[in-house]
Amino acid sequence: MLSKVETLILILTFRTCFTKLPSTITTCHRNHPDLENCIIKAVEAVRPLLAHGNFGDGYHSPPLEPLNLDNIELGGGQQFHAIFSDMQVRGGSNFIINKLKANTSSMAFDLLLTLPRIDFVGNYFMKLNILLLDVEGQGKVRGHCENATALVKMRGVRYFKDDVELVKFIKMPMRINISVFKMHLDNLFNGDPVLSEVANMIINDNQDLYLKEIIPGLQKALSQKFLDIANMMLAYTTYDEMFPL
Repeated sequence: MLSKVETLILILTFRTCFTKLPSTITTCHRNHPDLENCIIKAVEAVRPLLAHGNFGDGYHSPPLEPLNLDNIELGGGQQFHAIFSDMQVRGGSNFIINKLKANTSSMAFDLLLTLPRIDFVGNYFMKLNILLLDVEGQGKVRGHCENATALVKMRGVRYFKDDVELVKFIKMPMRINISVFKMHLDNLFNGDPVLSEVANMIINDNQDLYLKEIIPGLQKALSQKFLDIANMMLAYTTYDEMFPL
């Protein structure tokens, strides 16, 4: 989640400087005969800019490259418990929109996305029981996932402030499916190189046994992060600017 300081700076920046969308963002008329395709093309046009968050005309958003995640707690049962911190995730800006269903009147958008590859590094603490092997460690983690898909449901509201109609998203739940997930955990078994290598091999050869524990927490963390980013971008953008008549 964005820190309070980051949020305050972004809100003050939008409030004092921006009331118009930058020229790099193409708007779609709310009555466009092919609204979904128009929105997809508009997003594709700015997708490279999402990496660094600079849209031009002095308009900035939190960058997606890298995407910083912190204090992600996963699992919690006897079989699996992990905390990931100081995570840097790369590849999020390479998303592909496979399908979109949009209702601009109710600010409801359903997206099916593909993420070809995501790479991550950070810190971890983990306790895991897999195939009767108790694995415990704390240290550095690195890894990647391939061909991930996400069904994202963006739900927003339109509201008035100072006689101007604004928009914001109130929730953004997602369901993630990951085809390939590989990671390497340093310092397992107090750094024993042989046991550590064996444990990493077992973990990666049996990803289905622990992915079901990882995905719910990951979905929650990413949903909140992208909700924060979306609302920072929309903070002082009017509904008529986003979807003109």
